[in-house]
Formats: sequence, structure tokens, C-alpha cells
Amino acid sequence: MFQEIKGDITKVEADVIINAANTELKHDGGVARAIAQAAGNELTAASEEIGYVPLGDFAVTLAGNLQAKEVCHIPTICYKTGQKADLDIIAKSLEKVLSYVQKKGYRSVATPLLGAGVVGLPEDEVRDIIKKVAEKYPDLNIYLVLKI
Repeated sequence: MFQEIKGDITKVEADVIINAANTELKHDGGVARAIAQAAGNELTAASEEIGYVPLGDFAVTLAGNLQAKEVCHIPTICYKTGQKADLDIIAKSLEKVLSYVQKKGYRSVATPLLGAGVVGLPEDEVRDIIKKVAEKYPDLNIYLVLKI
């Protein structure tokens, strides 16, 4: 089931929260900063330990103080090279995360509009991509969390 909700992603109860990260997992701005601040030091320390995740892939950390079990970090930008994720990379990364979530036996996922912030992808196109990928996972409750 796919559902759009308005609210604060750091307050959503879901098995997994997806973070729009950068490749270095430095959570310095936007939704990444909000998630890292709400989760606490555990998430930041784990991100520092992982260190780097290429565009098109994802990394997993515990969720710390969030009302979730894990956070899946999908890089949408590499600040070192300036490379940004396009809609195809967003779709492929999201597909990998949802496949992982399903294999882990989780039931619910909350995601922001990946790439619609700093990266600058059009919100309506990102929404359409997320919905299209989500439809392949009808057994998961997938919440697209839009800012109020």
C-alpha cells in the first residue's frame, strides 16, 4: 500500500525510515540533518563508520531514538564530484531498499521526496517514481512523507 502523508518524517512510526543522504553520509542539511538529530549519536557514529556509499546503492544503520528499527540511507548527491542522482538512480536505489525491507520481514517504510531538496529534482516526478516503485511491493506499507 502506498500512501502520501504530511508531517515530520522523524515522528513517523515505521519499521524503516529512508534518508536522503550524500555519498559520504555526512548529515549536514535538509531531511538528513533532521533524521540524524532526531536519531541521536548512534546513527551518526554508524554513518561515520560506514564512511561512503556510492550513488545507486544504500547503507543501513540502526534508528537510534526514531520510532523505527532501521534507517536506510540513499545517497542522492556526491559533494566531492558534484554528481547528483537522477530519477533513474532514485528508482533503482529505492527498489534495492524495498527489496531489502521485504527480505527482512519488515512491513512499513517512510520515505521523503528523494532528490527533491538539494539535488533539485522536480517534486511531482519524484513522487511519481516513488509511487511506481512502491506499487511493485503491495505487501509493504509505504508512506511518502511530505513536509507540512
